[in-house]
Amino acid sequence: MSWQEPLVGVIVGFAVVSLYRHLRGLLGSAVSDTGASCHGCDDCDTETAAIQPDQSTTNPLPPQLPRVP
Repeated sequence: MSWQEPLVGVIVGFAVVSLYRHLRGLLGSAVSDTGASCHGCDDCDTETAAIQPDQSTTNPLPPQLPRVP
């Protein structure tokens, strides 16, 4: 056995662990976000309604002056 075989084994092992963590993050975030965002109480509805600004209270952008060449 040469020194290259254990080195390849370590590299492949890191690649498998990295792929597992990546896939777990992709699949786990989709499941955990829906459960963590709301747990079924009425407090979530009142918090999100209070955070969203009313369109009539927002300040409009100032008009832009035409550019003179």
